[in-house]
Amino acid sequence: MSTPPTPVKMASMPSPPSAPPPAIADETQESDVRPPFIYIPEYVDFKSVQRCLEDRRISFVTVNSATFSGELQLKKRPYQQFLVLERDHFTLFSHYHPSVKFSYRSRNAVMSLLWRSTWFSDMTRTKFVVVDGLWQLEQLPVLCFAFGLDADTLCSSYLIDDNTTHEYYESTATMDMAELATVAQGKGNLCVSHFFVVNRGKEYWAVDTKDPSISYAFGPSTKTHTVSRLADGSMTVQTLIDEGQPHARIETRTSQTPEFTLRDINGEEVVEGDNFVLQIRNERDEDEGAENEWDTMFNGKDWLDIFDHTDDGSGLGVVAHGTVDCGGTFGMAVVDGITYITYEGKYLQLGDSDHSLDVVVLPDLPSESTRIQIGYSNDGDITLTQWGTTKVITCEWIKASYGAIYLCDAKDVSIPDEVLRMQLIKT
Repeated sequence: MSTPPTPVKMASMPSPPSAPPPAIADETQESDVRPPFIYIPEYVDFKSVQRCLEDRRISFVTVNSATFSGELQLKKRPYQQFLVLERDHFTLFSHYHPSVKFSYRSRNAVMSLLWRSTWFSDMTRTKFVVVDGLWQLEQLPVLCFAFGLDADTLCSSYLIDDNTTHEYYESTATMDMAELATVAQGKGNLCVSHFFVVNRGKEYWAVDTKDPSISYAFGPSTKTHTVSRLADGSMTVQTLIDEGQPHARIETRTSQTPEFTLRDINGEEVVEGDNFVLQIRNERDEDEGAENEWDTMFNGKDWLDIFDHTDDGSGLGVVAHGTVDCGGTFGMAVVDGITYITYEGKYLQLGDSDHSLDVVVLPDLPSESTRIQIGYSNDGDITLTQWGTTKVITCEWIKASYGAIYLCDAKDVSIPDEVLRMQLIKT
């Protein structure tokens, strides 16, 4: 487990860190900004409202309470939903449902749901409760500190990021956990009190609020698993440390052995010209009691898939996909004795500094630093690692049907299920 950097006092502490506030338009500028909207009457002090990750994607518009009405605004924008801030709550107006009043503690969760076409069904399935006439999530939000320059790289579609509040620190000096703990302690009952999260790039630390010398480091691939157990109270930072981090059962080699052979689920050799799909194994399939998760093909399983992440179609990324279809159809190629996984004649490889994704598909042969090593786990599943390193490709299930693919150091993988483990099935 990695350790947090040596604390250095930040000049802006212990005052709460902050990022520049979101741009706020007035009513005359409303046509120039895009929905969804948050309307702010003049009597609401927006500076006192707790910041949220979703604020970066919302248009804020100030209004005159003497002339503004949420009901009338809804008639002007009948197929849009929007929020109106009040001093002690906010109201969601929607064409699809009567207006609902919410507690501020769940503002980020509500705003993240608004981006989804199934927002109301998602909201009713989520653990919202009504307290003193206000809807709120049963679980308190998690306080997260993010480096301001990293804010736009945070993925607000992660379910674990929904129920959060955020503070931003701007100093390029190393963050001081004790100073951040002082800010966290000042939040009172507005968020989970026994821990907070600090983020810098792809590094995260869960920190004990009462004793900030106790911290637990983790990466993006283990974020959901780690933070959810802390947030629901089933673990503390110390018990996470005491639990340890069992290494996933993988083999990491500096190169493929000369006798390496790519084989399918039945042990048959795969050669150039063969087409195949890659079915992902994970513990959720095993927990559902399937007798043999590999027996039934194309039946709501999980697959390695390809998606286009650029407007011109030139960028292909790799994703885990839960679907009744079979995912991407792959092939293989052997170049200079090295086996590569291919997709439509392009090579599966790691993204470099020019790519925002960890795993991509490109037409050029990978360099040694972006080459992917194909290997096998102890139980025969196919695993992928970075060539010549102990870094392994992992999968974090963001939703029931979507998993993000990351490159992670094997020593930081906390549970075996997070290693991308696959079986090759010829088509």
